[in-house]
This record gives sequence, C-alpha cells and structure tokens, in this order.
Amino acid sequence: MNGLLQLPPALLVLAAAALVPLLSRRVGSAVAGGSLALVVAWALAVPAGVGPTTTFLGFELRVVRVDAVTRLVTLVFGGFGLAAVGYAHLSGMGRIRLTCALVYAAAALWTVTVGDWLSLIVGWELLAVSATLLLWLDRGPAVRAGYRYALAHAIGGTALLVGLAIHTSSVGPAPDALWFGDGIAPGLAAAGVGIGIAVNAAVIGVHAWLPDSYARPHVASSVFLCAYTTKVAVYTAHRAFPDGNLLLAYAGGAMAVYGAGYALAQSDMRRLLAYHIQAQVGYMLAGVGIGGALGVAGGFAHLFNNVLYKGLLFMLAGIVLLRLKEERLDHFGALGATMPVVLAAFTVAALSIAGMPGTNGFVSKELVFAAADDAGARPLYWLLLAGSVGTAASFAKFGYYAFLDGEPPDRGIPEGVASGRAYAALTLPLAGCCLLFGLRYDLLFALLPAAGTWSVDPYATGTVLEKLALGAVGAVAFLVSKPLLKRLEGGTDVDALHDPLALYGTRAVSGALAWGFERADRLAAVVAARVEGLTRGAEAPIRTVLPVWLRGEDGELSATLAIGPSVALVLAVLAASLLVALAV
Repeated sequence: MNGLLQLPPALLVLAAAALVPLLSRRVGSAVAGGSLALVVAWALAVPAGVGPTTTFLGFELRVVRVDAVTRLVTLVFGGFGLAAVGYAHLSGMGRIRLTCALVYAAAALWTVTVGDWLSLIVGWELLAVSATLLLWLDRGPAVRAGYRYALAHAIGGTALLVGLAIHTSSVGPAPDALWFGDGIAPGLAAAGVGIGIAVNAAVIGVHAWLPDSYARPHVASSVFLCAYTTKVAVYTAHRAFPDGNLLLAYAGGAMAVYGAGYALAQSDMRRLLAYHIQAQVGYMLAGVGIGGALGVAGGFAHLFNNVLYKGLLFMLAGIVLLRLKEERLDHFGALGATMPVVLAAFTVAALSIAGMPGTNGFVSKELVFAAADDAGARPLYWLLLAGSVGTAASFAKFGYYAFLDGEPPDRGIPEGVASGRAYAALTLPLAGCCLLFGLRYDLLFALLPAAGTWSVDPYATGTVLEKLALGAVGAVAFLVSKPLLKRLEGGTDVDALHDPLALYGTRAVSGALAWGFERADRLAAVVAARVEGLTRGAEAPIRTVLPVWLRGEDGELSATLAIGPSVALVLAVLAASLLVALAV
C-alpha cells in the first residue's frame, strides 16, 4: 500500500490548528499555509485506492479513499485554503479565529477523503460546529447568524444521521454496510439523507442561513466559509446518488434562477455574493443530479471553478470593506479609479461567474449544459440558461455601483490595513487561474472524473455566441430594471414566512405542553386528596385490632399512619402496578 494512502490529509491541517495559538501571528500563518500546501502536494501525488481500515461497532471504516472526484475536490480545497490563510493574515485575522478556520477546513478535507458514511458524519458535524464557532467569535449580528447556522445544521445533520440509520437497517449489518458504493437505499433512507444534503447545499426553502451567515463575520471568515460547506454537500450528494437523481437536478436548476434573482435585489455586497453561492451550487447539483460521466464531470468542474472565482469575489469584497468600512454598493463611489487592481480582478471573477467565454466558469457551465442536453432535460436546460441571465445582470449591477457610479472616494488606506500590492499578490494569481482554466481547458479536463469517456467542445461558434448573447441580455436587464432594484432593498425571502412560523409554532407547542402539565398536576392533586381522605381517621379502628404490645403510646400510631398525600399516591400507583404485573 502506498504510504500516502495511510495519511489522512486533514490531520496535517488539524496539527497546524493545534500549533497556531502557541505561535506568533506571522509564524502561525506560515505553519497554517504550509499544512495546506502539503495537502495540495498530497492530492497531486497520492494514487487512487483505499487506505487502512479500522473497525467500530462492527463496521469497517475506511479512513482514506481516493478516486478522481476525491483528488479534484481535495486539490481545490487545499489550494484555496492556502490562499485564504494568506488573506487572513493580511486582513488581520487573529490566532483564535484562524484556529477555528483551520479546523473548519480540516473537517471539509476529512469529509471528502474518507470512504464510509460513519466517518463522513464525523467530518460533517465538525464542519458545522467549527463554522458556528467561527461566526460566534465576531460580535453583533454574527452571533445571531451563528445561532441560525447552528440550528439549521443541527436539523440537517440529524436528518442525515436518521437517513443513514435507516439505510444501514435496509442493507443489513454487514461490516461493509457503510462503505461508499451503490448509494443510499431508496425510500425513507434516501429522503433523510437528501434532507441533510439539502440543508447544507442551501436548497430553496432551507437556505436562509446562507445569506444571513456569510454576510456577517470578519471578512476572512467569510472567505473560508464560502468555500467549503455547500461544496461538501455537493460531494455528499454524489456519494449518496452516484447514478444521479432528477429531483436533485431540478432542485439545482431552480436554485440557479432563485439565487440569481435574489442576488440581483441585494444592495449589501456580501449578501449578493452569498445568494450567488446558492445559484452556483445549483449548477453543481444539476450536473450531479443528471448523473452519467458527463453530468458528474460538469458538476465537479463547476465546483472546482466556483471555489476559485467565488473565493476571489469574497476576497475583493473584503478588501473594499476594510478600506471603506461600508457594505452597501450604492455608497461606494467609483472605486475603479482608486483601486484599479481590485477592478481588474473583479472583472475576471465577474465574467467567470457569469460564464463568459475565455473564463473557467464558461467551460464548466458548458459541460453542465451539454449534460442536460444529452439527457433530454430541456426544462432543466432552460432553467440553467435563465440563471445565467440573472447572474450576468447582478454582476453588472455590482460592477456598476462599486466601480463606475458616482465620484471616486477620497479616503486613503486606513491604518492597519494591508497595501493593495500585498492583496494583489493573492488576488491576481486567482484571477489568472480563472483565465488559465478557461483558455487551457484541457488542463481542467485532465483532472475530471472519467475524462476519457466524454467529449465536449466548449468553444463551438454557436455556444460562444449564445453565451455572449446571454451576458448582453443580463446587462440590458440590469439597466432597464435599475429604478425597480433601488426600491427592492433585498426583497422578501422565505425566512419572512418560516421564521414567524417557527416562533409562533414553538410558542403554541410549549403552551400546549404547559397546559397539559398543569391539567396533569391538578388531577394528581385531586387523586392525592381522595387518598388522604380515605386514610384519615383510620387510627382508632386499627388500634382496636392490634395487640397491646404493638399499640404504643398515644399519638405514636397516629404519627406512623399519618401518610401524606404524595406518599399515598405513590403507594397506590405501586399497588396498581403490582396487580397489573401479577395479572400478566
């Protein structure tokens, strides 16, 4: 067995997390970055295969399992994590926050490199706990967002665990029952696992935690958060439904439209980006849900590319926030004149997320479009196209208000904020990767699963013209809808419905329980009073039948027989229980 297969890469990052609080910020950041660089090297060098197994509760657990999907996801998780550590250092992230961020990244890496469901659950739960702590380390609204995050993911994790328990009972208690293989058993098991995945993937209806959480914390925390949780959900969806699932695919198509539409209504830049996480995860779920070699390749190609350009967009948003101390797009002024490097990197990232030719987002979206077309899923195809128009419109809005509209701000760089050159050393390489994998898409294709079994030419003339037209339609849609968008102020999302339902529903349940307990208490008091009445005055008859030597002094028997109501009730219940037991 190759030695690398015996080393879970998450342990490298956890070791760094343990050291960071003990070191200076500079040395701690270097150790953290070094651990993630080793993860990248591991992903490139490790062969496909299965590492050591261990037994727990009669099940064999695979600590490491590597295939093409594992390698691709581990590579981008480790590579982006390395960039995020550098960004965290430049943006002033403290050692405790960095420790939580490293544990969060390690949990994601653990989840995508193990080979069984029980081990995956460990990483899944650690992912939720560490992300919650990362939110709680910030003051103010981030604490509230952390509670919502914790509650949502507790529900999702419980659903996943229940689904896996049903799956285990369905397939039988064999040692290999929890290995990844043919997917989750249909029926209730698939429903439970599907609900758990839906929560983490921010599927419509269970997504309100996403824009609420990712728009609130320290800018470096947002950069880490945007990369992992939803992508782990996509990976888990593939393991649960390796042959695809059309319900999952159409849920993804709806997310592409819904997320882009709500993003267009936002004025807060990080909320806009957070809604676009939902939209872009929709393309990934569409590919995984379509299934087949091309669908899976498209879904994971988009996951790989999205981590790059969406992480870059969150970095750029953080740079603007640190400079201006302002989140609202319409309060920025024309930043393009004062922050040209940020404008250049934003342009590349925006074109990538909109799927414009020449960028990595264009290539991976085209794989998903081709998979939908090959599968004959025309409604899904049109949903994904509509999502692309909405994406182009919302980033036309972002670019216009952030970099072109108004007068350039005259504020300098605040004290303690890193220089533009330092940030350029991080953001420009990420922008370069977006262009590299868009123009030299063969490099990306070589990393994808089943690369030799499908063939797509993303730069066919008709395809290029279609995507350029979609971008133009999106830009025009923004210009036409500008007056309306100014009045929307974020729109009304599903939390406006389910938050009151949860509040008043919980009140109703707790009120019903309180009423029930009160009635039970009254009934117990009545029964106790009746029993006390039956025992009152029993001393005299008993004294007459007892032998003289048992009667004692006056009042002694009375004290013995003065049974309180609660004791009488207990004795009555015990007597009834004994009679029932004897009858059975």
